[in-house]
Amino acid sequence: MDCILSAVKKLQELSRHSGCEDGTIVLSVNPDRKVCQFEKGACMEAFFGGRIAEFVTFEPTRATTRLGFLFDATLEKTVHRAAACVIINVIAGFFCITRVRRSCPGECHAACRAELIQKIGNGRVAGIGIPGPVLESFPSHNSGSADGEVVFISGEGLISPEGTAILDGPSADRVLLVGPSTAGVAALEKIPHWCPYGKG
Repeated sequence: MDCILSAVKKLQELSRHSGCEDGTIVLSVNPDRKVCQFEKGACMEAFFGGRIAEFVTFEPTRATTRLGFLFDATLEKTVHRAAACVIINVIAGFFCITRVRRSCPGECHAACRAELIQKIGNGRVAGIGIPGPVLESFPSHNSGSADGEVVFISGEGLISPEGTAILDGPSADRVLLVGPSTAGVAALEKIPHWCPYGKG
């Protein structure tokens, strides 16, 4: 099953009879927010219950909605999938399912990347939705996701057809979701996730 739709179903069960499904969620765009080095696009933010979470995308949404509206959505378009992910992030943060809701300060980027290089060793890496210069900073990188021993997937990659195909296919065990945009789905779906300096 599509991991975003699966995460939505899990939130539906977790929020049942809590009243959260009727609470107001405000989606906006923060043009001044410095985003994670592994992501590209505009920072869309969701506000719910005193929490803020972000999702970086080229298709941000500005709207006022409710969690309950997400439960029957088909999420066929990437713009809808991006909005679903930022809602998942803020609700997962509200329920304390994930501690990561926002990107780290820019001064943490070098340490984050160095620690990830140390973690993966000499493995060939590929990326979906990862900025080219960041991917190229890894000692052994490939442009095609099929060639990577480890496939980094950012928020834009998560909502893309290519990312969905890898996560739903036999190569899913090679995936490492990266950055705060993927934190909610990673936590709910038990997918390996990297964002050591992300903020709550």
